[in-house]
Amino acid sequence: MVAGHLREKSGYYYAVLNYTDSLGKRKTKWISTGLTVKGNKKRAEAILMDARRNFNPEEPKVMNGDILFADYMEK
Repeated sequence: MVAGHLREKSGYYYAVLNYTDSLGKRKTKWISTGLTVKGNKKRAEAILMDARRNFNPEEPKVMNGDILFADYMEK
């Protein structure tokens, strides 16, 4: 499970997830809940917990250094 918290922005709740990728760099992912701030904190917290449980970070695409530029452009 990744770390995360709720953030208010423009009158809406956002789930902010913090994680480190496979290269060791820290990344932040903002997910909109679509819920307004007034009267929706419990629902927003439930969405945050669900997002934290189900989040799978994307693997960065690492290029091999042994490919020629012309071959890369053809792909």
